[in-house]
Amino acid sequence: MPKLILCSTWKRLGAFVFDLLIMDFLLLYPFNNIAEKAANAINYSFLAYQGPMTQLIIAVSIIGILYFTLFEYLLGQTVGKMLMRIVSVSADDRRMSVMQAFGRNLFLLPFIPFVFLWVLDPIFIIWKRISLSEMLTKTKTVEVEKWKAR
Repeated sequence: MPKLILCSTWKRLGAFVFDLLIMDFLLLYPFNNIAEKAANAINYSFLAYQGPMTQLIIAVSIIGILYFTLFEYLLGQTVGKMLMRIVSVSADDRRMSVMQAFGRNLFLLPFIPFVFLWVLDPIFIIWKRISLSEMLTKTKTVEVEKWKAR
């Protein structure tokens, strides 16, 4: 069997940006008024603020984790990955488990220690073509033409 090819950094970036646009337009757009009011209510002590903006950030994080986890677990791809023709699989080239799909998307949580992945994952992708989240969850993102579900 041919070895699967890890996808390029640009394909990953394109898929992620497209997925964020989908989330913004389809899922977050209805909450724009709430977010605007919450943003106007914040004085410059955001870290001490525990009001609507914090709740909105947590809600958006949960929506993001659900979106990425469910699509990657059920289909192996998000909509952005479908357009870029890439797929997420386990390290042994099989479908991911739900825990692998969930774990690889924890970087979406705006809490320590997950925020460190906002910096570390892109660095690993640039140098190793695989993110730290993928290494920890034993998953990878590959070209779709080379992968058939097993």
